[in-house]
Amino acid sequence: MTSNHSWDVAKACTAGPMANFSTAKLLPVDQCGSLQPSEAISSGSFDGVLLLGAAYERSDVCIEVRAENKLYMEKEDNSGRKIISIIEKDSKNHLETTYSRHLIDELVEEHDDLKISHDCGNFVCNETYFRTLSAEMRNRGEGVEKIPILFVHLPPLERISFDRQVILVKTLLRSMIFTPKLDVVGALIKDEFGRVLACRRPPKDQWSGYWEFPGGKIAEGESIHSAVEREILEELCISVSALDEVSRISHRYEDRIVDLRIIDCGIVDPNSIILTEHDMSRWLEKDELDDVNWLPADLPIIKEWMEEGIP
Repeated sequence: MTSNHSWDVAKACTAGPMANFSTAKLLPVDQCGSLQPSEAISSGSFDGVLLLGAAYERSDVCIEVRAENKLYMEKEDNSGRKIISIIEKDSKNHLETTYSRHLIDELVEEHDDLKISHDCGNFVCNETYFRTLSAEMRNRGEGVEKIPILFVHLPPLERISFDRQVILVKTLLRSMIFTPKLDVVGALIKDEFGRVLACRRPPKDQWSGYWEFPGGKIAEGESIHSAVEREILEELCISVSALDEVSRISHRYEDRIVDLRIIDCGIVDPNSIILTEHDMSRWLEKDELDDVNWLPADLPIIKEWMEEGIP
């Protein structure tokens, strides 16, 4: 019989240096256990809550992005309870995770064995998740940042090794405790008239409808110039030669700190561009730069260029 190893993973993730920042608690699989995280939130101060459970039918480590306000227990929990019911009266039908969806999407993109799930089940895992999210929503004061709360289902060790599961859960845990810092590069691309290329993020993107310099994250061990050349080839299907860095800014978003560098990539023919990751592009004169809704990290650079001129 497959054992429930989620407690062993939790202990491993909160041991060593992480013990200074996190603690693990074993919850009974019953109504009492489902209430403990929400009671703790109501009485204490936390940077985040990461709930773990075993899911023997899963093949990947699954990040649950929502909890349903329902119980449909096909088997008894540890207290002998077996009911069909809603979890909380006068509450929403479902609650979404308060953990950054932007970070979730990026982590799933980076790790093939990490997946997004919209089905936390109908048993005590879902009940615990819903109660915890509900408590966070009730206790959050106006203007106060959300406490990141997330439930992760772990597959059997036959599917993904114990050490690998610990690595993935530790990655999630660290991002809750420490604000992630992203090194990002953007390209200053002009046409023959000196207009600047701006690209719009597509629907369903975290920042859908916002405009940005084409570019992206700098990979580990990658130079700034190599990163911008690679990103432009991927996003615009053109080859550019990176020149000088013309602007740099650090911006704090709700879930991360972005260190953005803008690299001059010279003049290109607008007809050579094929958008692969954006849904629209525009070429902007100096006095048109603020005609579009720029990402918060890009906006200070745009304001500076409107006052002092495009580099």
